[in-house]
Amino acid sequence: MFRQSARAGGFQLGERGAGGGLQRWGPELRDLSFKCVPDVLECLRAFAAEREAPLENSETLPPEATRDNTPVCAIGASAGGVKALRSLFRQLPDDLGLAYVVIVHLSPEHPSLLAEILSGCTRMPVHQVEDTPELHPDCVYVIPPDKELVIDGNNIHARDFTEARGRRAPVDLFFRSVASARGDGMAIVLSGAGADGSIGVRAIAEAGGVVFAQDPAEAEFGAMPQNAIATGVVNFVASISPLVERMVEVAKSKEAVRSLDADSSANDLRRIVAFLRARTGHDFSSYKRATVMRRVLRRMQVQRITTLAAYGEFVRSAPEEAQELFGDLLISVTQFFRDEAHFDALKDRVIVPLLQDASNRSEDIRIWSVGCATGEEAYSLAITILEETDRLRLNVPFQIFASDLDEGALGTAREGRYPKSIAADVSQQRLSRFFVDEGTHFRIRKEVRDVVLFASHSVLKDPPFMRLDLITCRNLMIYLERMLQSQLLNLMHYALNPNGYLFLGSAETADATSEFFTPLDRDARIYRAKPTGRRNMPALPHVSAEDLSRSRRKQIEARRSRHDVPIALHAEALESAAPPSVLVDESAQILHLSPNAGRYILHSSGTFSGRLTDVVRPELRLDLKIAIDRAAEGLPSLTHPVQVDFTGEARRVAMQISPVPVGDNATRRALVLFLDAGQAQADGPEQEEAFGGDNTEERRLHAELKAAQQALVISRAEHETAIEDLRAANEELQSTNEEYRSTSEELETSKEELQSMNEELQTVNAELKSKLESISTAHSDLQNLTSATEIGTLFLDAKLRIRIFTPPTADLFNITEMDVGRPITDFTHRLSHDEIEGEARRVLRDLSPIETELQSRDGRWFMMRIRPYRTVEDRIEGVVLTFVDITRRRESEHQLESSRQEYEMLFNSIDEGFSMLEVCLGEGDAETDIRFIEVNAAFARQTGLADVEGRTTRELVPDLEAHWYEVCTRVVRTSGSERIEGLVAPLGRFYECYVFPVPNAGENRIGCLFRDISERKRTEQRQDMLTHELSHRVKNTLAVVQAIARRPVKPDMSIEDFRKTFVGRIRALSHAHDQLLDTRWESAELGKLVEATLKTYGEPGDGRIQCSGPDILLSPRQALCLALVLHELGTNAAKYGALSSHEGRLSVTWTIERKEGVSGAHMTWCERDGPPIDPGAAPENGFGMQLLKQAAAFELGGTVDVVLGAEGLRAAIAFPLE
Repeated sequence: MFRQSARAGGFQLGERGAGGGLQRWGPELRDLSFKCVPDVLECLRAFAAEREAPLENSETLPPEATRDNTPVCAIGASAGGVKALRSLFRQLPDDLGLAYVVIVHLSPEHPSLLAEILSGCTRMPVHQVEDTPELHPDCVYVIPPDKELVIDGNNIHARDFTEARGRRAPVDLFFRSVASARGDGMAIVLSGAGADGSIGVRAIAEAGGVVFAQDPAEAEFGAMPQNAIATGVVNFVASISPLVERMVEVAKSKEAVRSLDADSSANDLRRIVAFLRARTGHDFSSYKRATVMRRVLRRMQVQRITTLAAYGEFVRSAPEEAQELFGDLLISVTQFFRDEAHFDALKDRVIVPLLQDASNRSEDIRIWSVGCATGEEAYSLAITILEETDRLRLNVPFQIFASDLDEGALGTAREGRYPKSIAADVSQQRLSRFFVDEGTHFRIRKEVRDVVLFASHSVLKDPPFMRLDLITCRNLMIYLERMLQSQLLNLMHYALNPNGYLFLGSAETADATSEFFTPLDRDARIYRAKPTGRRNMPALPHVSAEDLSRSRRKQIEARRSRHDVPIALHAEALESAAPPSVLVDESAQILHLSPNAGRYILHSSGTFSGRLTDVVRPELRLDLKIAIDRAAEGLPSLTHPVQVDFTGEARRVAMQISPVPVGDNATRRALVLFLDAGQAQADGPEQEEAFGGDNTEERRLHAELKAAQQALVISRAEHETAIEDLRAANEELQSTNEEYRSTSEELETSKEELQSMNEELQTVNAELKSKLESISTAHSDLQNLTSATEIGTLFLDAKLRIRIFTPPTADLFNITEMDVGRPITDFTHRLSHDEIEGEARRVLRDLSPIETELQSRDGRWFMMRIRPYRTVEDRIEGVVLTFVDITRRRESEHQLESSRQEYEMLFNSIDEGFSMLEVCLGEGDAETDIRFIEVNAAFARQTGLADVEGRTTRELVPDLEAHWYEVCTRVVRTSGSERIEGLVAPLGRFYECYVFPVPNAGENRIGCLFRDISERKRTEQRQDMLTHELSHRVKNTLAVVQAIARRPVKPDMSIEDFRKTFVGRIRALSHAHDQLLDTRWESAELGKLVEATLKTYGEPGDGRIQCSGPDILLSPRQALCLALVLHELGTNAAKYGALSSHEGRLSVTWTIERKEGVSGAHMTWCERDGPPIDPGAAPENGFGMQLLKQAAAFELGGTVDVVLGAEGLRAAIAFPLE
C-alpha cells in the first residue's frame, strides 16, 4: 500500500500497527521535516539508476546555410531606425560576404525612400525587394511598403501582409523565416517603438544565430532593442560603432568555427558537457550532438574563440560562462497557437471529446505542458479549452500543469506579459477576450492565468505529474537521442490515464513506441495511450541519489540568485518536508504546488479560482480556512485527520500549516502539508484509542459544532437576503460594465491602430528628415555649382514673377533680393534682345524650350535658354531662364571659323585629291566595301565623280580592282600607312595614292591623299617614244653631218673656209635641236626657228631682217631640214646677197594655205638692196642648191623655187604640215 502511495505521490510518515492505524502521530509530525527527505531519496533510488551516455557521433556539425546560400544578416528597426541604419551602413565594411536585409515599419500610403537613402551611405548595391530576387553577398535588400519578406532557399520573397494594419510584425516574421530556412544567421535590432523582433530573436538564437541590439540609451526610440534584450538571448548590446566592430569579428570567426574537424572536436565537446553537468547538475550527454554543438559554436563566436579545446578551458576557468552556456542550451522557441492547423485538430480530436465526456468522470481534466518555456503553449491550451466550454455551454473544471527547466522562462510565463507582436499569432477576437492591453504589451487575463500552474521541473530527472488526460510535449524530443526519446515516451505513457492523449511537435513522432501509443491524427502528431496493466514507474533517464541531492541544492542557489523568493522558499520547504505541499499567501492564493499535491485539489465547476480554500477537497476546507487564518497571525496549526474520499478509496488526511515569513517584510506565506494518515475505517476502540479515547471532550466539541451550525444557518439566511439586494445592483453594474468594456475595446483597437500608424509615420518622418538633409545638401551643392560655373539663372512662375535668381542674373536684369515676387516685365535689362517676355510666354504655352544667342550692350555674348519648370509630379509651374556667358566661345568660334575657312580654302585649293574613307570589312576581299565620308573639291576634278559622300566604291565604281581593297584593309588592320600607284581601269586614269589611318575619327576610318598622274604617265610614254625618236633623229642628224662632211671640197676652198662652212651648218642643226628640246622633241615653232637661225646674221626686226607669219608647228624632221635650208640661204645672203652689205634687206614671210583639205606652209625668202648678182653666175649644182631642192623634195615633201633677180635672191618654199 505504501509503495502504491509512494508511486502516487504519498510517503510513509510512521509505522503502521496491526490494525492499520498509526502507532505514532502527535509529536512525530512536528519532526516530519527530519524524516521525510531520506524516505524521498530512498524512493527515488528505487525508481532510477545513474547512467552515463556519451554524445553520439550520428550528427557532426549543426545545420546551417549550405555553402551555396549567402549568409544573411537580418536588420530590424522602426521609429528612429533610419538614423541608426545610416550610421550602421556608413561603418560596415563592404566585403564581409553577408546579404543584409533591412526590415522596417513603412507606411503603405507613401513610397519608401529608404533604399535611396541607404545607397548614399554604402558602396554596396542597395535594392528595394521586388518579386523574388536571389540573395547575393555584399548587397543590401530593403523591404518595400505594404509587404512582408520571407526567405525561400537563396531567394527573398516579398508578399502581401496577411494581418491587418496595426497587428503586423514584419521583423518577427522575417527573423523566424531566417531561423527556419537557413538554420542560423545574424540579427540586429535597432531603434524602434514597440516589441516587434522580440519573438524573432529567440528563433534566431535557438537556431544558433548571433543577436545584436543597439544600446537603448543611444537609440532614438529604445523600446524595440529593450524588449529584445529582455528576452535574454541578445549577445551584444552596444552603440553603433562597437556593434559594427563585433559584427565584423563574428562574421570573420564564423568560417573559423565551421571548419572544426568533427573527429578531433568530439572529445573536447564531451569534456565541455561533463564540466557543464558538474557545474549545473544537468546532463546534456544524451542530447543530439548537432544541438549541443550549435549552442557551443554560438557561445564561441560570442567569446571570439575558434577552437573547442580553448573554449573548454575558458568554461572551466569562468564559472559564469558555464551558466551562459547552460542558458543557451535551454533556449526554446515557442509561440501562441504554433502550427494552428495542428491546434485545430487537437481541439476537434481531443479537447472536445474530453469536455463532452467530463460528466461521466469524477475528477477534473488534468493536462501537463512539458517544456512550456515562456508559457505561450500552455496558455494556448487554456484559451482553446475556455473557448470550447463557452461554445458547448459546459462548466467543466480543468487544470493545466506547465513545467520547464528554465527559471527565467518560467518567470515570464508566470507574469503572463507578452510583447505586442504576438498579434501576428493571436486573432483580434482572442486578444480582446483573453488579454489585457497594457500599451506596449499584452497581459494574460486572470481567468486564463488561474487555470495554469507553472513549476520548475526536469522531465528527465523529476517524477512526472500523474493521472493526466493530455500531455503536450512539442519540439523537445527533437533535441534528444533516440534512446532517450523512447525512455521519455515510456515515462509519459506511465503518467497518462488509460486512453490519455499525447500531443507532439510537427517534427516528432511516437511511432517507435507502438506498444504504448497509437496514432490518432498522424499529420497533427496526436497519439492515444494504449491501456496496459498496472506497472511500476519507469526509471527516470537522468536521476541518481547524488544527482538529485546536488541538483536540488544548485537549483535552490540558482533560484535565490534570481530573487524568486516564493519558489526558493518552496524549494527549501520541500527539502525539509516531503509530503505533498502547497505554498499560499495570506489570502490563500496558490503560489506553488509540489508535484503530488494535485490529488488534494478538486475544482468542481465554474470559473477556476486560485485560492486553495476554494479548490481543496471539500472535506478539508473548513479546517484549512481556520488554519490559514492562524498562520496569517504567525501561529502554526495541525488539523485532526478527516476522511477524504478519493476515487475508489477513502483515506484519512491531516494538514500541517506553518507560517513562512518573507525576510523582514510583514507579508507572510503559509506552507500547507497534506499528511496521509492511512486508510479510513469504521469507528471502534482502536480508533478511539488512537485519538486519545476522551469521549467527553468529543461530545463537547459536537455540541459546539451544532451551535456553530445553527448560527451558520441564520447567517446564511441574512446572507441570502443581502445577496438578493446586491443582485439587482450587480445587474445594473454589469450592464454599465458591458458598455464600458465595449467602449474600452473600441478605444484599445483605435489606440493600437494609432500606435501602428505613429510608428509608420515616425519612419516616414525619419525618411523625410533624411531626404530634407539630402535636399539641403543638394541645395548647397547647387548654389556652389551655380556660383562656380557663373551661369546666370532666373526662375519665373507661371505669371512671370521672379522666384529665384543667381548673382550674374541680378547684374543683367538690375534686380535685388527685394524684387522677388515682382513681374520680370517691371525691369529693364542689359541685353540687346526685346523678345524675352514673349519667348517665355511661348515656352509656357508650347512647352518647347527656346535657345538663343544674344549680345549685351557692353559687347558680351550670352546663350539664353528658356525651359519649362517641371515639378517632380510633372506639373508646369513656370519657366527657367539660363544665361551662359559665351563671349570667349564666340571669340573662339570666330577664330575657329577663320581657321575653318582657311582650312577649307587650303583643303579645296590643293591640287591633290583627298577623301576620308570608312572601310566596311567583310569576311573576304569580295565582301569588303569602302564608304566615302568626306572629299575635297579636287576629288571631283581628279576622278570625275560627284556627290560621293555616304556612297560606296562598289556602288560608284563596281569594277574597281581588288588590290585597292587589299591596301585599305591592310591599313585598317595594321594601323600603318602605304603608298601605291596604279591604274583605275573603270575611270581610265592613273593615280598616285598615300593611304593612312585616321585616329579618333571613327572605327575603320582612313585617309587617302592622291593625284591624277595620267598625264604624267602619258608624258612618260611620250618621253620614251621621243627618246626613241630622238635617238633615231640624232642618228639621222649625224647621218646628215656625215653627208655634209663627205661632200667634196672645192679646190679653191681653204681648210678654214671649209671649217666655217661646216660649223655653220652644224650650228643650224643645233638651233633646230634647241627648239625641239623645248617641246621634248614633239614640235618646233616656225617663227622661233627662223629667228634663231637668222640671229647669226643680225637681229630680226632691226630693219635689215624682217620676219612675219602665223604660228606654225613643225615636226622634228621638218624642223631639222628647214633649219639647214634657212642656214644655207642665210649663209649665201651673208656672202653674196643682201646681208653682205649694210644697205641690204631680207624679208622672210610665211603663211598657211589649205589645198584640197590639206594644210600647208608657204615660206617666201626675199632679198633686196644687196650687191648686184649675175643670175648666170650662180652655180646650179652647188651644195646649197642641191640641199634646197633635195630637202624640199624629200625631207619636207614640198617644192622650192629659187629665182636670182637684179635685187637679190628670191626663194619660195611650200610643204605640207604634219
